[in-house]
Amino acid sequence: MNWFKKHPRVEVKPSQADVLLYRAGWMVVAFNVFLVLGVYADLPETIPTHFNFLGRVDGYGHKSALWAIPMLSAGLYLALGLVATKLKPWLMNYPVKVTEENAPKLYSLALRMLAVMNFCFVMAFLMTTGIILLRIKGWIDAGDVQLLIGLWVLNGMVPLYYVYKMVVVVRE
Repeated sequence: MNWFKKHPRVEVKPSQADVLLYRAGWMVVAFNVFLVLGVYADLPETIPTHFNFLGRVDGYGHKSALWAIPMLSAGLYLALGLVATKLKPWLMNYPVKVTEENAPKLYSLALRMLAVMNFCFVMAFLMTTGIILLRIKGWIDAGDVQLLIGLWVLNGMVPLYYVYKMVVVVRE
C-alpha cells in the first residue's frame, strides 16, 4: 500500500457539528483557565503534580505548575484546530484506498475525527485539572485517579473508531 499516493482533490468543509465541537472545545479551555484562576489563591504552595498507574501521588510541585494544564490544553487545541481547519483532507493519510466516489465521505470522516479528538483531549485536560483539585481537597482517592488514566487511554482509541468507519465506507 502506498501511503503517500495522491488523493482526489475534493473540497469538503467541516460540518456544522464539527464547527460546534470546535466552539464547545474553546469553552472547555476557557472553563479550565477560569477554574484554575478561581481556586489558585486558596491552593497550598505544594500540590500533587503526577500520579502513578495505581493512582497514587508520586510527584509534587509548586502550585504554579497547575497552570501548565490549561495552557497546554489551549496550545494543543489551537494547534490541532488549525491543522483540522486549514489542512486539506486530500493531504492526509488514509487506511483505505481513496477514490473520487468515496473521497467526500472519507474526508468528512477525517475532519470529524480531528474535531472529536481535539474535543476529547481538552475534556481530558479539564478532568485532569479537576482530579488534581479534588485530590488536593482530599475528596477523592487513588481509585478515582485511575479513572483519569483510563480516560487518557480511551482518548488514544478515538482514531481507531474512525479508521474502522473509513473501512466500512469503502466496503459500502
